[in-house]
Amino acid sequence: MITNPQSGTNVHEIADGIYRINTPVSIPGGPGQFNFNQYLIVDDAPLLFHTGPRRMFPLVREAMAHVMPVEQLRYVAFSHFEADECGALNEWLAVTPSAETVCGQIAAMVSANDVGDRPARALADGEVLTLGKHAVRWFDTPHLPHGWDAGLMMET
Repeated sequence: MITNPQSGTNVHEIADGIYRINTPVSIPGGPGQFNFNQYLIVDDAPLLFHTGPRRMFPLVREAMAHVMPVEQLRYVAFSHFEADECGALNEWLAVTPSAETVCGQIAAMVSANDVGDRPARALADGEVLTLGKHAVRWFDTPHLPHGWDAGLMMET
């Protein structure tokens, strides 16, 4: 479903209770579009994986509101610390009073606990976070020369 006709932002359920929020953007001087994606798991403790850039926050928030009450978001997670993954982190924390940042231990140590308005919940490699009927497992995926704080989540 398109949630914002001007931007083309849309949200689709891709598995039971798991939604992809997508915003297409034109590539300056390029041949087409790039897509920013966030993933929302709606459960007892809803989780948003990736926030998108800070300036995209209104579009992602609008899309989420089509699926669930935004203020019920419990976890804001990201793969590594960079604007497209967590640029809107503090905007989400401001509108979701009980939300907690979730990331890997390195990301919490070097970035999230410094920049975030609330302390992060740092997950260890292989740790499982239960959301209700869904659960996600964190995997550390450090790589060089960039992304030594990186990780991925898998819905178990």
